[in-house]
Amino acid sequence: MNILSNHNISNSLKIDSKCRFFVEINKVTEFENLYKFINEQNLPVLVIGEGTNIVPKDYFEGIVIKPIFNKVQYNTNESTVSVGSSVNWHSFVKEMIENKIYGFENLSLIPGSVGASPIQNIGAYGQEVSNLIARVDCFDYVNNKFLSLSNSDCNFSYRKSSLKDKPYIIFNIDFITNGFKSLNLEYESIQNHAKENNINLSSISLNRASEIIVDIRNSILPDPIQVPNVGSFFKNPTINKNEINTSKFNLEDLIIWQHDSDIVKVGAARLIQLVKNDLENFNNVSIYSNHALVLISNGIATQREILSFANNIKDVVNETFNIALDIEPTVIN
Repeated sequence: MNILSNHNISNSLKIDSKCRFFVEINKVTEFENLYKFINEQNLPVLVIGEGTNIVPKDYFEGIVIKPIFNKVQYNTNESTVSVGSSVNWHSFVKEMIENKIYGFENLSLIPGSVGASPIQNIGAYGQEVSNLIARVDCFDYVNNKFLSLSNSDCNFSYRKSSLKDKPYIIFNIDFITNGFKSLNLEYESIQNHAKENNINLSSISLNRASEIIVDIRNSILPDPIQVPNVGSFFKNPTINKNEINTSKFNLEDLIIWQHDSDIVKVGAARLIQLVKNDLENFNNVSIYSNHALVLISNGIATQREILSFANNIKDVVNETFNIALDIEPTVIN
């Protein structure tokens, strides 16, 4: 266990942020000492992966914990693969594809670590990681105990799970390796990309499917290394369609996915696109030109500036459509 003081909190928004203590832990046997350290300090605790889904403040008066577990082990008898929480997500996806394991390809190029994937139930292009998880192993740093959680224990739903806001340090996840036998290419963005590029989806390989997803993501989402961002800043809201304010825009102007007779999911990007001319201008943060869900920084924006802009978007969307947007990344207070 390595403890550093007044250390930087690495984050893809490039916010200049530090914490009181930064703890790296790479052995399960060290969790007992970590538990003692946390109790001694009596400070707030934050567990991070690669920092691609956080909005940190300039100084966090607390303990930031970075688990470093990189092991990948195939359990052929159980048809699972055990993956350490600090393994890069896209690197893991590429390994699954190399081994002809289906189900992960639509989640290609999502930034971050494996350990972060179940917390908000990452998803893209018709697939969610909850469909691939068998078990999550973690340490409860408040109660000093290890937990092995089944898929159902995690209570997965759209972009969230019961793991969020729990005092858990995830160090291993078991993924199912035989859950899917074919490609899932029905998502509209995939179909449109194929038509525009004359791709016959009926005959493509697993690797080619991943390449298509990568191409789509690269065409609409900025590389966080080049352009500071956290990907989608808002979740797609679920609402009773009868509650949507249509005084300024019609339902036909929105992107809507039907859930049941009245409950619908609404595309947040379209909502923001429709009202972007009504938003305030901020010097250091703006909406990415290729995707309205992505807020980008010029590298000097503070948490306060970014959240002020996000709240302005939320207010204008709510005033226009009577729809409340929820922020997707974790805001560190």
